[in-house]
Amino acid sequence: MKISSSLANLPKADLHVHQEATRYLDLVLAEREGREPYDWSAWRRRLAAELPPGKERLQRIGSVQPVPLEHDDDDDLFVARFAALMRDHAAAGAWYVEIRCGGEVVTRDGFMSMFRRAEQQVRADYPRLRAEALAIVVHAGRDPERTDAFADGCVRAAGEGLAGIDFLYAPYDTEADWTPMYRLAERFAEAGLGITAHAGEVSTANIAAAARMPGLTRIGHGIHAAADPELLHLLVDRGVTLECALTCNTYFGVLPEIEEHPLPRLVEAGVAVTLATDNPVQLSTTIEQEYAVAAGLGMSVEQLAGFTRNAIRAAFTSDERRAAMLGELAGG
Repeated sequence: MKISSSLANLPKADLHVHQEATRYLDLVLAEREGREPYDWSAWRRRLAAELPPGKERLQRIGSVQPVPLEHDDDDDLFVARFAALMRDHAAAGAWYVEIRCGGEVVTRDGFMSMFRRAEQQVRADYPRLRAEALAIVVHAGRDPERTDAFADGCVRAAGEGLAGIDFLYAPYDTEADWTPMYRLAERFAEAGLGITAHAGEVSTANIAAAARMPGLTRIGHGIHAAADPELLHLLVDRGVTLECALTCNTYFGVLPEIEEHPLPRLVEAGVAVTLATDNPVQLSTTIEQEYAVAAGLGMSVEQLAGFTRNAIRAAFTSDERRAAMLGELAGG
């Protein structure tokens, strides 16, 4: 994809990127071992041949682990994979990135210290880059005792610099009972953690429930709100920012063609929108490419710059960092 100079020079931000733990470990190890990394383009072709676009294809995200996760026990490799993700974003013009971590990664001893080490390594070459970490909380109702223990760990991590929580609930494509999540969200918000949630990626289901979650200010995806004026009004009224991942939406069949993406309708309705890579290794995308796709949908350079401002304003970061980034954006 050809990138114009004005787009290449535009400051960018990504609020929705998954850590892709074994995927980035594979990239780091491949470079160290002098081998080729896992062929994700072949994986995408196979998946497209095996499954039609839609929910079943989406459920296969993360199904391949090219290297054993046991490598993640090595602190240096742990730092290296986060640094690789941050460096990819910085090289693509990102000034800010939030990395959401599944499993029990954020409760690992020394997690935030290692995360900051990775950030410092990348900032040595890209001083404008800032990064923050989020924890993913999956379906609180499955194992209340384990969920509570994980919540305790997230609250402790908040004191060490963990920035936010991403709620991912099941069922994903139909309406769910979010009551257990609301109770957890109240606790996380009291601990100073930002709140976002996956919803509205495959249908309008759960958008309203997510928007009403205590402390929530953002929704991951949420694009199907464009089909419902009441949901659009709810998002605007509550000041909810949407994290839109254009390549992800298209590949996994949430939308038949990129030209049908509702991004322009969301912007026209007054919804605050940001752009995101979601799973950049598996989808072979960068935040620069996501901005280019948005430009192809008719977004002007001014609107694209607005997406970056939206992201910084909605970022789960300190007031000092936010003010510094907004000042740098204003100063060019």
